[in-house]
Amino acid sequence: SDECPDRATLAAVYDLPIFAADGSARPFGSLYDPAYALHSRQLVLFVRHFYCGACQAYLQCLAKSITKEDYFGIPVPTSIIVIGCGKPDLIPHYKKFTGCPFPIFADPTRQLFKKLGMVVSLSIGMVRPEYMKEISAPAWLAGQVTTIRKSLKDPEGIRKRDIVRGGNPMQIGGEFLFEDGEVVWCHRMRNYRNHAEVQVLRKLLELD
Repeated sequence: SDECPDRATLAAVYDLPIFAADGSARPFGSLYDPAYALHSRQLVLFVRHFYCGACQAYLQCLAKSITKEDYFGIPVPTSIIVIGCGKPDLIPHYKKFTGCPFPIFADPTRQLFKKLGMVVSLSIGMVRPEYMKEISAPAWLAGQVTTIRKSLKDPEGIRKRDIVRGGNPMQIGGEFLFEDGEVVWCHRMRNYRNHAEVQVLRKLLELD
């Protein structure tokens, strides 16, 4: 694990708003506060902008690896939640791009990202992650362009102005495991493709 946020940091981010697709807001702390949380543990995944092909591949891989049967078989019931840095009304398109079955919220101000220690970066990284083992860097970049073009042609897809509303392209994310209101494990990305591998998350959730 990277260094976990302390209680003072969690207190500072508790009331920061996260937004659902319909624009409604809730305090970030309501996700992990034992008084409100659905489960005793929460795995919160912070992704890059909503058009990032690497993050889309990551969530697709995660959804295939942690099936509905797996999810309900996690020994310690755990909520899995995704937070991006784009505009909240783009969440339905992101769900369509990724096929992600988990709840998705938006932090368009990126205050959560910043206060929890996630940074901006221009690095693509030297190592291709396992979740992108069949996707080369050129194919990844081309895939983002293709995804946007297809959605622009879809009557129910994104509009041209939405291309710049997906979030800061330099913001990178990370993964945080909360238990009983505290962070017990976390990983902050070092580059564009540096999410914690899905196999790591499966072991963390005691599925393997």
